[in-house]
Amino acid sequence: MDVAGYNYGIFRYEGDLKKYPNRLILGSETFCSDAYRFRELAKKEPRIVGDFVWAGMDYLGEVGIGSWEYQDYAPDFGHGVGWVSAGSGRIDLTGLPLGEALYTRVALERDKGPYIAVCPVNHTGDKHSPSAWKMSNAIPSWSWRGCAGKRANVEVYARAHSVELLVNGRSVGKKELKNDCIAKFRCTYEDGTVEAVSYDSHGHELGHCSLRTASPETQLRAVPEEGDVEPGRLCHIRLQYTDESGVVKPLERGILSVKVTGGRLLGLGSACPYNETGYITDRTDTYYGEALAVVQAGEGAELTLAVTDGRYAGSVTIPVIR
Repeated sequence: MDVAGYNYGIFRYEGDLKKYPNRLILGSETFCSDAYRFRELAKKEPRIVGDFVWAGMDYLGEVGIGSWEYQDYAPDFGHGVGWVSAGSGRIDLTGLPLGEALYTRVALERDKGPYIAVCPVNHTGDKHSPSAWKMSNAIPSWSWRGCAGKRANVEVYARAHSVELLVNGRSVGKKELKNDCIAKFRCTYEDGTVEAVSYDSHGHELGHCSLRTASPETQLRAVPEEGDVEPGRLCHIRLQYTDESGVVKPLERGILSVKVTGGRLLGLGSACPYNETGYITDRTDTYYGEALAVVQAGEGAELTLAVTDGRYAGSVTIPVIR
């Protein structure tokens, strides 16, 4: 074949390119953790023409193959009734980029970083469902109130010589990046701010990023992805537990009830791979503080979505334009 598709065969690329001097290689199915290695090989060898990860975005079916779930969201790990999605995706089922997406962005040199993602601190050391199709369950959040004193597993993604991690202004370590663009740190969680700084080989700062803990006040927000919508078109509205500044709280959880006027609720759910309710009712559990509503606009001048969990309530009104 002129172009050979390789599934999970990155360790054969260099040898086969020498063995078959006219061959082009396409990574037709690869692991997330191979992104950096692929990019470095492709820069040296133009006959490596592309890479398709499994999976870019989570999907329904092949239930559980890429999920790292804990028993608070998945009462069993048998992948039977209740499991609906693969749980494999750099972007989750609602379209939210995860730590793996940030890693990929840096690995493929769309950005030099640094970016920070944190494994769920409330589950540090807990058993999760097994999977080979997930590199990490880290998410870009430092809002783990109630977990002070627990170990936090932090990942920093950067194209740099080294990166340093700081918690509330105190350095918890500095690591050189060798043969990858990810540095992993273990530190003690405390509310406040976590920062990452990247450096070149001379110690000059290249980049900086930070995450902060949400304040104690909790709100339930409805946040549309677009500011307006045309009649009959779809509007995607994120339902989020946040503080007053909009910082999401992944440890807040509730059963949300949604009501739509001026349109029609077509789908409602979270990114959790385990979902006994489905996506076509007006109620949903949240997942790490979030859910998503898909609404079809009516013919009127506006549509309104109202959401409540019995404790908090929120709403949003979106203009319907012609």
